[in-house]
Amino acid sequence: MRGRLKLERGRYELALYSAWQGERFAREDKLRPFKKYLGEARSSATLKPAQTSLEALAVFETLKGSGVPMKITRLK
Repeated sequence: MRGRLKLERGRYELALYSAWQGERFAREDKLRPFKKYLGEARSSATLKPAQTSLEALAVFETLKGSGVPMKITRLK
């Protein structure tokens, strides 16, 4: 359920961002070359760091603590 909610929220944010950008372009008198806008979009995007193994373990421990039946083992 949480994954589905995250997916829907992402789609909503993408639609909102697209509408905002469309209006931004509609209000400009003279458009600059496309590469200029592409560079701005890439520089404003932030990547989330990958989940560490300790964070993943904490997620599974939380699930186990809330009653989800699972066996957590460490692979070598």
